[in-house]
Amino acid sequence: MYNVRTQFLIGYLILIFILMGVIVGGILQVRHLGTSVDRILKNNYISVVAAENMKEFLERQDSAATFYLAGQVGKARKQYQFFRPLFAQAADVEAHNITEPGEQQLSDDIQRQFARYQKAIERLLYANPPMPPEQARAYYFHVLEPAFLRLKQRAQDVLDLNQEAIVKADKRARTEARRAFWMGITASVLALGLALFFSYKMVNSALSPLRSLVRQAEEIGAGHFNQRIEVHRTDEIGALARAFNRMAERLQEARRVEEERYQRAERMSEAALESLYDPVIVADAEGKLVHVNRAAEGLFGPEASLVGKPIDEAIRDRSIVAALHKAIHQQSASVAEDEAGMVDLEYAGIPRTYRLRTTPMKSAEGALLGAVAVLEDITHLRQLDRLKTEFIGIASHELRTPVTSLQLSVDLLQEGTLGPLTPEQQEVIRCQKEDLQRLDRMMRDLLDITRLETGATPPRFEIVSAAQLVQNAVEAIEPQAKAKNLQLNVEVSPLLPQLRADPAQINRVLLNLLNNAVRFTAEGGQIHVKAYAEDGKVFFSVKDTGIGIPPEYLPRIFERFVQVPGVARSGAGLGLSIAQTIVKAHGGQITVESTPGKGSTFAFYLPVKEL
Repeated sequence: MYNVRTQFLIGYLILIFILMGVIVGGILQVRHLGTSVDRILKNNYISVVAAENMKEFLERQDSAATFYLAGQVGKARKQYQFFRPLFAQAADVEAHNITEPGEQQLSDDIQRQFARYQKAIERLLYANPPMPPEQARAYYFHVLEPAFLRLKQRAQDVLDLNQEAIVKADKRARTEARRAFWMGITASVLALGLALFFSYKMVNSALSPLRSLVRQAEEIGAGHFNQRIEVHRTDEIGALARAFNRMAERLQEARRVEEERYQRAERMSEAALESLYDPVIVADAEGKLVHVNRAAEGLFGPEASLVGKPIDEAIRDRSIVAALHKAIHQQSASVAEDEAGMVDLEYAGIPRTYRLRTTPMKSAEGALLGAVAVLEDITHLRQLDRLKTEFIGIASHELRTPVTSLQLSVDLLQEGTLGPLTPEQQEVIRCQKEDLQRLDRMMRDLLDITRLETGATPPRFEIVSAAQLVQNAVEAIEPQAKAKNLQLNVEVSPLLPQLRADPAQINRVLLNLLNNAVRFTAEGGQIHVKAYAEDGKVFFSVKDTGIGIPPEYLPRIFERFVQVPGVARSGAGLGLSIAQTIVKAHGGQITVESTPGKGSTFAFYLPVKEL
């Protein structure tokens, strides 16, 4: 039962011994090489440094003699007294580090010559009485300088001798390093050969029975669970074969159960998809159609003629194709609730409107499987919305006449045409007039938004300057801002591109945002208006330091009749809805960011179209 383990253990022990031999040999070679290098440093480097120091200190003493000749006696004696013991110390170091043949004679000669040179220079520096200048110069050039040069040459001889020894030792070290290098390579190659040989013998003798086991295990891994491994052994390999056989039996049973469950789930999924009222389109990760339900067949044709085709060929509508490609390539869902998510198709010859929703399909491990698109039939909702819009338009139009009549009556009463009024009656008439004016503005806004949504008043596009749009709106709002002592900051990027837009409608959007900023910003606050171009779009933003919008109202702030509670009512809550409708009609989008108590930022962009 332990045969395989024993063989592996023996093989590993052999490999360990080979590795230890290589390591020990390498350590000994490195140690020997290090000893050679250390010997160079220890034997000769000290003498080289001592010789260099002797030359340097001797030259400093010679400089002291020249200072004396120049008349600087004090400086000359001070320099000599400083460097004389330093030279003696360097000469002593050399005398105690004799390492090369002939070096002892050089060291002894240096000691003798230095003693003579010391007497000669002191005779010059400390002569009493001092030598006359002419005699001193003659003494220096005939006695002192030759002694200086002889002594310096002896120090140079010590330096040359030790440097030559270092060069020789370096050559020896290099030779030893090369020899150690090739010995290391030879030992490593031999060790590698031995390791490969023993490894091969070990693996071949211990694992050769596993070859047949591996082949049959691969068959089992390929899904052939009826395979059985026939290995009649009592060691670990035999135990492994029996474990594989038990595993194959259990896998075969598990596969049968899983196949039944998968087939049942697949039938249920297909039945659920087929029974859905909404059309469903399923594509794989390569962008090919793999399934459409019965409702989708009524829009795009029989499933048999569509499956396997690229979605670009199978689906006629470009918006559906683009949404599926986005879900596959960008792995992002499309769940737009506005017009961008609406698709108009014909079902059995009848025009219908669908809300498009796409989402990527992923496995449990996160791998992309494909994408699914669901078309929710909202034709009846669009019809209801159209009827509601028409009703609002008709009601607003019909109400304008009685409202106008009531305004005229109130004006007559207020002017006293029908007789004088008491102060109380005047107050009642004033309140009625304000309510009628607010009602009239609401009727006008309702008519405007109805015309915009139904397309009765489409944008009248023309070439306009983005900077001019901002300037016109700011000039119109400046009097109100000054009345409240508000700081109005305008930042327009230079060289803004021209836009193809309806200037009146875009001006209305900007004025609505600026009016709101002025209305909801306390005195002394700030309003920032900004316009800049980026990525083929022109962005406009209005930022204030007003009261802000509570977070729960931000998702609904562009809906009709939505007003933030706690704010004095000055309209019907249609301005932002009209602004959003205008921006969308121009192909743009409007957004809002707000923090209660710190202010709000309304921003929208318009695409820069080719003119």
